[in-house]
Amino acid sequence: MIKIKFLSVGKTKETWIEEGLQEYIKRLSSEASFEFVWFKDEKSLELQILKEKQVILLDPLGKMMNSVEFADFLFREFEREGSRLSLAIGGATGFSDEIKKGRFLLSFSKMTFTHQMSRLILLEQIFRAFEIKKGSPYHK
Repeated sequence: MIKIKFLSVGKTKETWIEEGLQEYIKRLSSEASFEFVWFKDEKSLELQILKEKQVILLDPLGKMMNSVEFADFLFREFEREGSRLSLAIGGATGFSDEIKKGRFLLSFSKMTFTHQMSRLILLEQIFRAFEIKKGSPYHK
């Protein structure tokens, strides 16, 4: 089974976002398991990133992809990383240059989203990637 870890600052406070996260976790439960690790501050998040083998960083300056490109990228990463993947959403000031160095940076948009919204968007795009791989009509 594929294992996906989310690393981020702060907890999900909005109940409607938490409900959305739980819905996508449920939809993906037969294909992937999730671990969510929330940190109190950016320094703690960055210390954890340094301990991880491979982490994809969500960053406004990262590579933008459409959903099909993201699906292809995601499954290549699953294959390369042994079905395990960690993704990190930075704090308000983003990631330090030290943390960014040598890591893949992914961007949703040039727009800014809250950490909570970013979690939901990311999880929906992961669900969409699984649906694209299956050839389901969800993506259409």
